[in-house]
Amino acid sequence: MPYLGLGTWHHGDQEEMTNAIEFAVSKGFRNIDCAYCYGNEKQIGVTFNKIIGPGKLVERSDMFITGKLWCTDHAKDRVEGACRSSLTDLGLDYFDLYIIHWPSGFIPGHGNVPKDPKTGEVLFSGITLEETWGAMEKLVDLGLVKNIGLSNFNSKQVVKILDMARIRPAVLQVESNPRFDNEYLRKFCAKHSVRLVAFSPFGSPDLPWGEKLPHILADPTLREIGTRLGHSPAQVVLRWQIQRGVGVIPKSVIHTELTDNTGVWGWELSEDDMKLVSSLNIGKRKIIPLITLPDGTQKMRDIDDANFPFGFVEGEE
Repeated sequence: MPYLGLGTWHHGDQEEMTNAIEFAVSKGFRNIDCAYCYGNEKQIGVTFNKIIGPGKLVERSDMFITGKLWCTDHAKDRVEGACRSSLTDLGLDYFDLYIIHWPSGFIPGHGNVPKDPKTGEVLFSGITLEETWGAMEKLVDLGLVKNIGLSNFNSKQVVKILDMARIRPAVLQVESNPRFDNEYLRKFCAKHSVRLVAFSPFGSPDLPWGEKLPHILADPTLREIGTRLGHSPAQVVLRWQIQRGVGVIPKSVIHTELTDNTGVWGWELSEDDMKLVSSLNIGKRKIIPLITLPDGTQKMRDIDDANFPFGFVEGEE
């Protein structure tokens, strides 16, 4: 898959996102990262129909489009239907990559994040990872997807899939940026021939989750490297990931930022500069979804489920 893609997780004006996709593809982006839970597949499908196909901006065979299975559809009798529904909304015949968005399953039929009306607690389905993966493999058999993968899984969960898989996961998509480099998972994936793909490569400062920190692109170290090399801090971050062998799917709807993100080719960071960027790691994860309980307190959304992925420190048994 291409190393550089465009993430479509956008909670603002969806017209901004669809315009960004059309612009990005015109500038050479070929990897578009979609998901049912982003709530914009139908709008994106209109854009895909406009720009992808014979005589249009780009041929379908030149694109690499990812979809994601949501938590309410983990049961083996729901996976195919969920995939087909997303393909229909996006106007596609197949996904190049289809991944399990989160390891925890929710009961279906009560919204994207079903909750007990009295306690406010999430209603988990208890579907096993193995059941869901078996149904994902059938999507490949049916020709609905070319590759299947995982998102937000820890290394133990990936091993569980590898131990039973008939079709191995091609990709593990996780949070990764200079402040949270996920280096153990990077090495783990390299060892097991799974491509690591980084979402939130700039730290997702617009999200309400996690500790509030200064924007990562304002970091003095990144600015110094960029100024010295004649590149933006964003290009430094993306180049750092690419040289680590990590794919990146930055999200932006700003045309100047999208253009800037393409300036990662034709140059390299030195070994010393790679170490400087890596030295910014403080191990602070940001992407842990929260729920608000009736009394106003917040808690991690999936912490009470057996498949909660962040219950142990990577590298520690």
